[in-house]
Amino acid sequence: MNSKQLTAFVVALSLAAPPVLAQQTNAQKEPSVPALVESVEVRVINVDVVVTDRKGKPVTGLKKDDFDILENGRPVKVTNFYEVKNANAAAPSTVTTGPKTTGPAVGAEDVESQQDLRRRIVFFIDNLSLHPFNRNRVFTSMKKFVAETMRPGDEAMIATWNRSMKIRVPFTTDVTQIQQSLDGIAGESAFGLSNISERRSVEGQIRDAQSYSDALGAARQYSQSVEHDLRQSVEALNGLMATLAGVQGKKILVLTSEGFPLQPGREMFYFIDDIARQKSNWGAAGSSLLESMSFDSTPLIQSIARTANANSITLYTLHAGGLVGAGTNSAENQQPLSYVAQEAGLTNSTESLRLMADLTGGVATVGTNNFSGAFDKIESDLSSYYSLGYRAGTERVDRQRSVQVRMHNRNYIARSRKSFVEKSVDTEMSDRVIANLFYDQNSNDLKITVTTQQPLLTDDGLYKVPVEIHIPMESITLFPQGEVYAGGFTVFIAASDKNGDMSDVSRQEHQLRIPQSEIEKTKGKYYTYSAELLMNKGRNRISVGVVDEISKTTGFEKQEVLAADLR
Repeated sequence: MNSKQLTAFVVALSLAAPPVLAQQTNAQKEPSVPALVESVEVRVINVDVVVTDRKGKPVTGLKKDDFDILENGRPVKVTNFYEVKNANAAAPSTVTTGPKTTGPAVGAEDVESQQDLRRRIVFFIDNLSLHPFNRNRVFTSMKKFVAETMRPGDEAMIATWNRSMKIRVPFTTDVTQIQQSLDGIAGESAFGLSNISERRSVEGQIRDAQSYSDALGAARQYSQSVEHDLRQSVEALNGLMATLAGVQGKKILVLTSEGFPLQPGREMFYFIDDIARQKSNWGAAGSSLLESMSFDSTPLIQSIARTANANSITLYTLHAGGLVGAGTNSAENQQPLSYVAQEAGLTNSTESLRLMADLTGGVATVGTNNFSGAFDKIESDLSSYYSLGYRAGTERVDRQRSVQVRMHNRNYIARSRKSFVEKSVDTEMSDRVIANLFYDQNSNDLKITVTTQQPLLTDDGLYKVPVEIHIPMESITLFPQGEVYAGGFTVFIAASDKNGDMSDVSRQEHQLRIPQSEIEKTKGKYYTYSAELLMNKGRNRISVGVVDEISKTTGFEKQEVLAADLR
């Protein structure tokens, strides 16, 4: 389903109450009114920080005064602070707070109620680049990690990429299901072997080239193909992380790959330099390395880190090739590649994995076959870290800001995300509505309910689905303004079809004006907001979010809809 095939629009507004209240439904047509109340919203920007000594050992027992935070290079005061240690013990006492501060304090109970400690782990398997043998040996350590690290309440999911995204296991607490899914994936083919075959074919074209220009042409064509695959991989990964934006808790994504090259095709241009020394018939050769610099995917790799940071996701990247990579030299090669060409191919992807992990506060595992050690590091980070908070500014806009954490003790090393986006209320609600389509994560403090009626087939083959959103009047905050009580809310609606294709999020504001003489009659009643959605035939899912204009209290619900002629 694309965004043009689903439209949300108000067709009726009614109140499940006596007729005198129903007369207020035309209030939406009135011009916008000034802010109902003057309020000051205190917001806190939270940054999770892992602190180690020079040997990589976690440092515990620090206080908030041991840290400095800079936002866009400007020092800010740490107002909120707590330490998490031995978190895998799953005991409620694993959170320790710092000394009382002059701002809102964050205690263990507050953290638990906000689900800040609930851990959600995403395993992203890049089957497009992985050699099956390399992938499967990572799985051995991954299965052990899942069994030993996941505690009650933790959730994990598995997604694979092979020119199409597949969610193999949605978020689950079932360790056995995760392990069995990894076993199933281990029995499948991966495109890594095809990539090796394609690379060797291009190497053959370069060896057999009659001119330097022909060799460059083969390398350029190869680089363009790799760049195309990279763009698709980046889009898929960013899309997955975007759906996680509204998911609460501590989120990490473990990326297992041998791809994501920083310079697509870099190794081929190094290879041309090798061959050029042997080709007297090529004549004068230029600098193929300068040519390789035209294929620069640094912005694409950085976009992955930006998306992760904007959605509070820490990336842990694993290069499954280990010490050697995908086996560049083998009996199938006509001649061995030089060390420089081999190293160019290997570092092309390891550099990008390092960059993604560094920008998001995670760890990259490259150049090693010790994948158990990699998962031990992830486990250590999950079970021992600090959460620092500082007061946000008055401006709440969708703009990226840099953040830097410094330690007073220069012998300690702090790892944290390098940027964040303090999202507007509308963006935050849209994110949570999208997350609500795919994950069971959102609360319903407004206590809204959603009902649908029988879909009606339209002339263009789509189905019109009437939807009603019921909001308890007790949940809506109303303030006296002269002769009326005033309030308002905003409704956000999105939908997805059976293929997981998603609509845009539709947003609709509504103002309420109820005469003071009628306010008692609203008790025990519901405000009913009506809309119609256009959907493709088949099974669809609707996600609804409502935010109260004054209290900012939210409610989320979703419904499964079968768009079909059931008459």
